[in-house]
Amino acid sequence: MIKVKRSTKLIRIILISLITIFIVLSAVSFPLKTVIYKIYTAKVTKPVRIAQVSDLHSNYYGKNMQTLLNAIDEQSPDLVVLTGDIFDDKSDNENTRIFLKAVSKKYPCFYVSGNHEHRKSQWKAFRKEAEQIGITVLEGENAEIMGITVCGASSTGDGRLTFEESVKQCAENTGDGFNILLAHYPEQINYYRSFGKFDLVLSGHAHGGQWRIPYLVNGLYAPDQGLFPKYAGGRYDFENETLIVSRGLSRTKTKIPRIFNNPELVIIDIIPESEEQN
Repeated sequence: MIKVKRSTKLIRIILISLITIFIVLSAVSFPLKTVIYKIYTAKVTKPVRIAQVSDLHSNYYGKNMQTLLNAIDEQSPDLVVLTGDIFDDKSDNENTRIFLKAVSKKYPCFYVSGNHEHRKSQWKAFRKEAEQIGITVLEGENAEIMGITVCGASSTGDGRLTFEESVKQCAENTGDGFNILLAHYPEQINYYRSFGKFDLVLSGHAHGGQWRIPYLVNGLYAPDQGLFPKYAGGRYDFENETLIVSRGLSRTKTKIPRIFNNPELVIIDIIPESEEQN
């Protein structure tokens, strides 16, 4: 009888240990996740698929960045948008250069800056590199592609336009079609909405709140939002606008590890309203 109790206790200890190991490994693992959102609108006549890359911070994604590139290719996007902190102020940025050179050869790419690209006054050099590679950098400018307008909110870093002024300039140059605002900072959504011009806002910056508890806490902390950020990551629908916040791609260069917070590639499908399933 004593031997049976000891065996049962040992089995319980082993099971609890295995479950604990599984939870810990799941919490701190960094596999890339692809997340797809669908936006239905009467403002487009044919579907448009967008891949959003945000907060890469020159992180490594396999030899020649092939893991990330393959993930994008698998989704066959019509265009790629880069919503800030693609370059990093502390890295050698070779991973970013490899990625940008490869992705720009396959897809139209539109890029706005984030806060890290402006640190140490590096944005001028980063912008020049991106443009030489073949990336379209938007600083308060709009681009027409496939029946939609891509608007770029980005400080110029040289005094010509602040970030807020670039948003205003974007809004002033939009038409009545489907307008997408690329803006690194999700916490400024009320400012973006105040113009009544943008149907969709794509942001990053929050890194998914760094730590998550699935179904309970969407994020613990985000820059410029503090504890329990309102816009840590995911989709947020308003009366006339939708905000999508990427959890970003930085996974090994942060001081605090991600917990239950996979780095992600975001895919957005803009679909004619007539195709919506009832």
